[in-house]
Amino acid sequence: MQKIGHEYIFSTELTKSTDINEFIIEFYCENESEESPVKVTRNFDELLDFFEELDLN
Repeated sequence: MQKIGHEYIFSTELTKSTDINEFIIEFYCENESEESPVKVTRNFDELLDFFEELDLN
């Protein structure tokens, strides 16, 4: 994973998933011109892990 610091932009998406615990959040670098996200989380556990990684950097 690319180090993104604490400046990022995120977007959310709705899906047709029947799993109530699934959601998608895409994180983008605020100052990067890349269109692809630096991180995609699909559930609450992945989101928490990502926030913990940010906190350690």
